Amino acid sequence: MKPFFIAAALSLGLCSCSESAPVVQILQTIQPDESCDFGPDDTGIANGSLNLAYRSAYVLGLVVKSSYTSTPIDVNGVPLEPDTDVGGSASAFVDTLKLSYSSTPNINIPDGEVPYTAVINPASDENRMVVNLMTAEAVAALEGALGGNQSASVRVTIQLTGEFAAGGKKFESNEIVYGIDVANTAVTLPPCVGTAAPEIPAGPCGSGIGQDNQYPSCQPGADGGA
Repeated sequence: MKPFFIAAALSLGLCSCSESAPVVQILQTIQPDESCDFGPDDTGIANGSLNLAYRSAYVLGLVVKSSYTSTPIDVNGVPLEPDTDVGGSASAFVDTLKLSYSSTPNINIPDGEVPYTAVINPASDENRMVVNLMTAEAVAALEGALGGNQSASVRVTIQLTGEFAAGGKKFESNEIVYGIDVANTAVTLPPCVGTAAPEIPAGPCGSGIGQDNQYPSCQPGADGGA
């Protein structure tokens, strides 16, 4: 009788394991209004622009979710924590905003870790944060590389890290990528008509002009009209 072999199905290709989603997730990027307000139902923004000739910060709103919860504990029928979805031992404390950069054309922009303080409520997908995506080192690298009419397409990878209130367990959020078209050139504005004054946008969080193509409506004329 010929020998009979049975092949065991142990090939790595026959099974796979997938990682679970991060407990803390950045869900959406939104441009805040001039009073720094925005909501989870506002229209998201996937990319923007920044002119370093006018400002060195890019302000962005984040909508953040935490799926972390804790099991209610009673002592003699009395809950140890209030029955609320705000705060408590399942809260997540953000302590660092991690930013990394890549660009076209290739510019050596150093990654950065920015101290950041925020609290994320448990079992909530409506936590809101406002961040600045440009570190001082990133601005210096871009200003040194861009001049004249040059510009760069910068991809910023954003991640939040911190720890949970209960037990101090560390967490890392998902990473998201946000695009910024960066220039370092003064724009040419149309002259104001007569004595008309330029309308100057407040910018996100009242941060002024230069972000997302927000500039004065006109340039005062040479006759001194303002």
